[in-house]
Amino acid sequence: GAPFTAKIHTDPNHIVVSGQCLAATAVGKPSFFTLSNVSGNIEDIEVAIDSPSGEEVSAQVQDLGSGTFKAEFCPKIAGEHQIYISFREEQVPGSPFACKVYNVTAIKVRECVKGIVGKPVTFLVETSHAGPGNLEVTVNN
Repeated sequence: GAPFTAKIHTDPNHIVVSGQCLAATAVGKPSFFTLSNVSGNIEDIEVAIDSPSGEEVSAQVQDLGSGTFKAEFCPKIAGEHQIYISFREEQVPGSPFACKVYNVTAIKVRECVKGIVGKPVTFLVETSHAGPGNLEVTVNN
């Protein structure tokens, strides 16, 4: 008989997670990623982020409408963070995501002696507390 109510269950494999911050972001910078193609509500989504020290980083999930959600977080330490995303207690494809969190203010130049024009100069760039990433050095006149 009518009306007929059908329960539709979204398969977590159809959810698309995207955003630059899933791969890398800076310490202290509000960062976000989006979940799209979601047939459900905010209570169905769980985001857990573990820092390298084992502490959990809080994440706020916001409903943007039309099956799209935004998750925002702000990492406090450098290093690889694990981002776990689940929908109705099932991990979405790609979860956990490895997010490389870096801290450019932790890069220090050491042992830099005064240079002489035409002679090589050696210096040490200390990055051990800056987190993962690629270092690029540019020398200007």
